[in-house]
Amino acid sequence: MNLYAVRSRTSQCLAGSQQIRTFFNTLERKGKNANIDTSDTKKLINDWKKKVTRDTESFTDTITASPLQLFAITLRRNYITDDIPATQIPPEGTRVPPNYHLAYFPPRIYERDLGKDGSETTHEPPLQSLRRMWAGGELSFSATNPLCVGQHATMNTKCREVEIKSSPRGENIFVWIDRNITNEFGWSMRDTRCLAYIKIEEKKPEQKIIKLNKTPDFEQTVFPTPLLLFRFSALTFNSHRIHYDHPYTTQVERYPACLVHGPLTLTLLLDLMRDNLPNKVSYIKSFAYRAVSPLFVGEEFKICGKKSESDSPSGSSYELWAENKRGGIAMKGNAIIENI
Repeated sequence: MNLYAVRSRTSQCLAGSQQIRTFFNTLERKGKNANIDTSDTKKLINDWKKKVTRDTESFTDTITASPLQLFAITLRRNYITDDIPATQIPPEGTRVPPNYHLAYFPPRIYERDLGKDGSETTHEPPLQSLRRMWAGGELSFSATNPLCVGQHATMNTKCREVEIKSSPRGENIFVWIDRNITNEFGWSMRDTRCLAYIKIEEKKPEQKIIKLNKTPDFEQTVFPTPLLLFRFSALTFNSHRIHYDHPYTTQVERYPACLVHGPLTLTLLLDLMRDNLPNKVSYIKSFAYRAVSPLFVGEEFKICGKKSESDSPSGSSYELWAENKRGGIAMKGNAIIENI
C-alpha cells in the first residue's frame, strides 16, 4: 500500500507541547497532595488551547481495495455495496460507504508517543488522569464526488474549538475537530468529531439510563464480541486500551467491561440507514449525532431507525439511535437523506 503522511508543525509548537508535558510530569512525581499553583495550571491550559486550535495536519492516502473489503467483513456484511459481495475485492471506482473512510488515514504514531490509555495525544489536554470519550459529531458527504477505490485523497485536520467546563470534579474539556477530505476532483466529505476529556474518579462511572420510547421503522440486533472490537481496532489502527485491555478498563477507568468503539456504533447506524434508504438514488447527505452512554463487549444492543414526522428543507430526515439491553440510549442522531 502506498501510504505517506505530511504533518505540518513548527518547532516552536513542539517545544511548547514538551514544556506542558514536563510540567505535569513534575506535578505527578510530587504526588497528589502537593501544593500546586492553580494559576500556573490555568495558564498552561490556556497556552495549550491556543496551540491546539492553531495547529493543522495534512495526511495523504491511497484509497485501496483491500481495507474496504476487510471493513465490510468485520461488520459482518454480505455486500460492500449493493452489487459487490464482501467475498470479493472491490474494483476500482467502487464508492466508499459512509464512515468507511476510517479504514484510511490512520494515526501514524509510534507506541512510545501514545498516551497511557493507548490513545493518540495530538489533541489531548495537559492534565493528569483524564478519561477520553467520543462525545459526538457530524458527517457530511458530497453527492457528486464520493471517495472511490483507486483515488488519491488528502485529509486536512484542524481543531475548530475547545470548550472548557468547570465542575466540582474538575475541568471537563471538549475538543471539536474538523477533518475535511478531498480527492483529485475536490471536496468529498467532512468528519467533525467531539472528544470529551473527563477526570477519572475512584468510583465507577455513572451509567445513566435514558429511554427514547419510540417505535422504530427498522431495527437490527448486534452482539459485540471481543473479535469484533479487535478487528475494528486493527483496521482503524485504534490503540485506545478501553476497547481491548480488560484489566486497564475495569481497574483504572472503572468500567464493567471493554467498551464498544463510538465510531463502530456510528458506522453500524449508518449501515442500517444505507440498507433502508427510500430508493436507489438516495444517499446520506449528513448525519449529526451524540454519544449518550457506553456500550459494552458481550452485551447485546439494538440499532434503530425511524423516519421523522417532518422532513427537513433539504431532504428527508431520519432518526437513528442505538440502545443497550436495558433500553437506554447509547447514541442518537439525525440523518438527512437526498436524491443524487
